[in-house]
Formats: sequence, structure tokens, C-alpha cells
Amino acid sequence: MGAAGTRKKVQRRFKLRGFTLKVDALEEVVSFLSRFPDAEDDALDLLIDEIDKESLKSSILDKEAVRRVVSLLLEAEAAVDPASAAVSSRSALRVIDAFVVPRFQYDPIKKVFYERTGQLPIHGEAGDKADLYRDRHQLLLQRLSRDKYFSRSSFDFEMSEAESCEITPVQSLIGCAGRRWIMGVISQLEEGQFFLEDPTAAVPIDLSNAIS
Repeated sequence: MGAAGTRKKVQRRFKLRGFTLKVDALEEVVSFLSRFPDAEDDALDLLIDEIDKESLKSSILDKEAVRRVVSLLLEAEAAVDPASAAVSSRSALRVIDAFVVPRFQYDPIKKVFYERTGQLPIHGEAGDKADLYRDRHQLLLQRLSRDKYFSRSSFDFEMSEAESCEITPVQSLIGCAGRRWIMGVISQLEEGQFFLEDPTAAVPIDLSNAIS
């Protein structure tokens, strides 16, 4: 795409987001995009997203407003890879090896995340699928438990058990009456019978009146 086509594309993209570019601002954007010839569209979307986060007094953008955001993006790029400042044709996209990304697991006893060490195998074992769902359940549970609607304040002594929406394990349903707030997975452990289960226990449930 030529310079004229790039300018038209930039003006169109900014207009769709509610912005109007002055001539000097347009040239600043085109100069920024020239650094990423292989990922021009991604760089443009990133720039517009960052400008949209700014506290702007007007939707008409001048050179200074654009240059301020461009400088922040280039500084962030240089911080990630100092050699990128000397590479004019660097792509905005990166391919990251999945075996290099740190893998964290939640410990429900200590209530902390810890990094799993050791080399990850390419092929999973028989129990890895169950571990995947268990880790995902623990992650969602600890995030939900930190929500103000599902956590009971340690200093709110006047809140009754009926008013509390604190998440309790499925095991708390066994032999207990009253209302409980639980989180689990619906599974079919037996033919024709559904269960609600979590890592602590599984209880049968009746879905005959459930509405899909």
C-alpha cells in the first residue's frame, strides 16, 4: 500500500473511533506505522486504543497528542527489547514458545500461587486432563471468592449465615440443612444420574425441572 493509501486508511480508522486528525498529526501516525511494515494494521489499532485511553480535551487530535502516545509506545518497546530501537522493520507481533511461559498453580491450602518448576513434557499423561480441570476450578474459585458479593468480611460479625454468600465446598452439603452457596462442575458419574462435584465431594442433583 502506498503512502496515499496509508493516509486514507489512517484517517478512516480514526474517524470510526470518533477522532479527527490534523495534518501534522496524520504525518506523525504515518511515521510511526513506517516502523512496522509487516504489522501495520496491528500497530495502528494499538495506537488508536492507547489514544482512546488518554484524557483528551477534544476529538480533534494535533501532533503533540499523537506524539505523546507514540513516545510511550516506543519507550515500552525499547524496555522489552533494547535492540528494537535500532531495528526499523521490527514486527509488532511476537511468537512466544509455550514451554518458556511460566506456569503457575494455585495452592488452596496456603492460598497463594506458586510457579511450577521443571521441564514440561510435550505429550500429556493420563491424569493431566483431570489436573487441567482441577487447576481451572481452583483458579476460578479463588477469584470468585475474592468478589465482595461472595466473600464474608472478617469484621462483619453481625452478618447472619443466611445473609452471607460465602462460597463453601460441596462437602458442606453432606449432612447439613439450610442454604449453601457452592461452586462445582456438573458431571455424569453414573448412567442417567448427574452430580455436582468439586475436589472435596460429589452430590447427586435432579435436573428434571432445569430450564436450558
